[in-house]
Formats: sequence, C-alpha cells, structure tokens
Amino acid sequence: MNPLSLRLSAIIVPLLVASLLQAGPASADDDAPPSGYPSWAEVQQAQGNEAAASAEVDRINQLLAGLQQKSGELGAAAIKAGTEYAKAHDALQHQQAVTQKLAEASQQAKAKADSLRKATSSLVVQAYESGGFDPGPWSLANAAIAPDNIQNFALLNRVLDRTAKLHDDALSASRASAAATAQEQAARDVLAQLDSDAAAKAQAAESARRAAEDSVAATDGQRKTMVAQLASLTSTSAAVAQKYQEGQVALAAYQAAQEAKREAAQRKAIADAAAAAAAAANNQQAVQPPISSGGGGGFVGGGGGGGGNVVNDPAGARQYASSRLGAYGWGQDQMQCLSLLWTQESSWMTDATNPSSGAYGVAQALPPDKYYSAGSDWLSNYRTQIDWGLGYIRDRYGSPCNAWQHEMGFNWY
Repeated sequence: MNPLSLRLSAIIVPLLVASLLQAGPASADDDAPPSGYPSWAEVQQAQGNEAAASAEVDRINQLLAGLQQKSGELGAAAIKAGTEYAKAHDALQHQQAVTQKLAEASQQAKAKADSLRKATSSLVVQAYESGGFDPGPWSLANAAIAPDNIQNFALLNRVLDRTAKLHDDALSASRASAAATAQEQAARDVLAQLDSDAAAKAQAAESARRAAEDSVAATDGQRKTMVAQLASLTSTSAAVAQKYQEGQVALAAYQAAQEAKREAAQRKAIADAAAAAAAAANNQQAVQPPISSGGGGGFVGGGGGGGGNVVNDPAGARQYASSRLGAYGWGQDQMQCLSLLWTQESSWMTDATNPSSGAYGVAQALPPDKYYSAGSDWLSNYRTQIDWGLGYIRDRYGSPCNAWQHEMGFNWY
C-alpha cells in the first residue's frame, strides 16, 4: 500500500465506522458487505492494457527514428543529384555558347573565301579582255610591287597566285571551322543526353525524398494517436486502481463496524448477565466474571500451557499496542489496521490458539516459541507477544496497514 493510500485509509475508515455506528440498527441490505467495486483481477487487466499500449508506443518510436534517418539519407541524395544536374546543365549551356561562336567564325571565313573567289574571277576576266593589267585595284593588296618595273602579265600572274593562296586559306579555314562545329555539335548532343539523365536522376531522388517524408509524417501521426490512447489507458488504469482502493477501505470499514457490533453485543450480554446475577442474589453486589473469550473465528482460549497465569485483556492489549506504535516508527493512523488485523487473527486474546496450525497468542506466532526472542514470559504476557508481533510486521511488511492488506488478500499475514 502506498503512503497516499495509507493516509486515505487512516482518514476514511474511522469516519465510515463512526457513521455506521451512529446509524443505529442496520437493515439486511445495510448490513451486507460493500459491493460494486472492481476486483484485483480487473485492476491487473487495466494495468496490462496500459503496459501493452506503452510497449506499442516504444515500438512506433523506434520505427519513427529509423524512418527519420532514412528520410535524411534520401534528402542528402536528392541534394547531391540536384547538384550534379545543375553542373551538367551549366556545362551544356557553356558548350552551346562555344558552338555558337565557332559557327559564327565559320560563316565569316566562308564569306571571306567567297569574296576572294569573286574578286579573283573578275580580275582574270578584266586582264583577258584588255590584254593588259591595271594594278590599281591591287595596289593596296600588294603595295611592294612597283607597277612601272614589272610587265603587266608577270604582275597578273603574281597577283593571281597570291589571290589563289588567300582563297585556298579561306577555304581551309572554312572547312576546319565546319569540322570543329560538327565536333562541338556532337559533344553538345552527348552533353544534352547527360543533362537529360541527370535531370531524371534528380527527379527520382526528389520523389524518393518526398515519399520518405510522407512515411515519416504518417508514422508520426500514428505515434501521436498511440500516445493519446496510452494517456487514456493510463488514466483508466489509475481510476480502476483508485476504485479498488476505495473498495478495500470500504471493506475495512465494514469489517470494523461488524467487529464493533460484536463487541457491543458482548458487552451487553455481560451486563445483562451481571444484572440477572444481582437480581438473583437479592441485590447483593455481584462479581463480574473475568473476560475469557476464546477469540473469533476458529481460535480457542485457555490453552497454550499458560494455566492460571495467562492474562486475557483485549482492551489492555489494544491500549498497550497503541502506546508502542511510535517505537516502531508509526503514527496512530496505523492502529486501525492493527486492530482489524489482530481482531481477525486472535481477538487480542493472549492464549488464542489456532487448532489447525498451532499458531498462538495475540500475534499468532507460528511456531509459538518465536515469541521467546521478545521475552521468556511469552506464554502468558500479551505485552511480550505484542512487542514480538510489531517487530515481525515491521520487518516483513513495513507497517500494520500493509500487513492488513495482505491479510485481506490471502487470509494470512
């Protein structure tokens, strides 16, 4: 029993007992044990449901951690693929610019070659028709040639040779440019294919990343649902345990009320017997016989080897036990549980003996000589028995209320 339950028992049980005693004679229904409270099996079932939900939350948390790690890896892969695509695309655009420049240079070389070819043809025709040669148009192209020192025909031949060479150079340049343009075009086609492949890989990586994020989001949603369910089950388990505890407190109060009724009836019977004896003795003072009840529930008194030295004083025994609680570290709130426990075990009788097991005395030690550790007069002295019994409860259960809980569950302590 936890400290909160003990405090509740210490407060609630006396109040319930007082209310039952003040209510007067109870009807058959009022005298019945309390009912409607959950059983210990139901408490265990609720706690089992809570434990299962907690295990499922742990499993989902582990799954979520794995998915989050995988999502991170796919995100990194998507970034890498995107970077590779960007590089391939930049290379393609650069190559396209280079190819464009080469194409323009090729066109310029071709135009120059065409111009030279036309000029050469025109010069040949002019020289043929005039039978001579006017070097005027060529003076800029060949200023080192002195037209006054060279025959027209020789000059024409030299100019034609020079022009033909320029024409051939222009054609060669045009062809080289065209070949380079073709090579660049082939390279651009390869780059275009690489660009397409890189784009496809980047798209696939991005799709995988989004799918991983969706899986993480879905699993996290499942985790949140399970956490909410666990909170609900935890609350339910706590509520069932609380109702069970309330039932145990109510049962303890009922048993205390029943014991109080029994003791009241016993006192009334003794008083009635004393009154009858007084009347029979013609109003002479009657001597009340000593209390020698054999205890409740299957115990017999007057045995145990104590003979006439045995002192049976339940009220005195209770008072002594109450005075000794502080020596064992307990408060008076534990006295109610101790009273219920030893009332059920021995009715606080010094010589109470269990005919089945042989347990003896107020604390029902088994075997009885265990009492000897508390004093050699254990057969007849309830104080010695109580000192031993309180030590036994402290060492085995920690407190009388814990021992009483065990007694209610197993019918022994």
